[in-house]
Amino acid sequence: MRATRFLAIVLYVGYLVNVGLLLILLPWSSAWGLLLTMFPPEPAVLFDQPWLRGALSAFGVLHLLLVLWELINPSLLTTAPVGGTQSQNTSQS
Repeated sequence: MRATRFLAIVLYVGYLVNVGLLLILLPWSSAWGLLLTMFPPEPAVLFDQPWLRGALSAFGVLHLLLVLWELINPSLLTTAPVGGTQSQNTSQS
């Protein structure tokens, strides 16, 4: 059970790091222009706006902040009592 939780948190943190870095770096790279050539002209103009690029980068920063939060407070590795509060579990034993 603990190995499953560890695998889940490794996959979760790996996803957050990869997507966070992608969202921070991609909108400001030369690959962004190549990606926009695959879009129709109207959406391409919208996606080329600096405010939208900044919003995507901010979303990437949010992903990396979630990584920090998960490293400080590992919610997936802690075990919570199932079926009630701690006082209910101890009184039933």
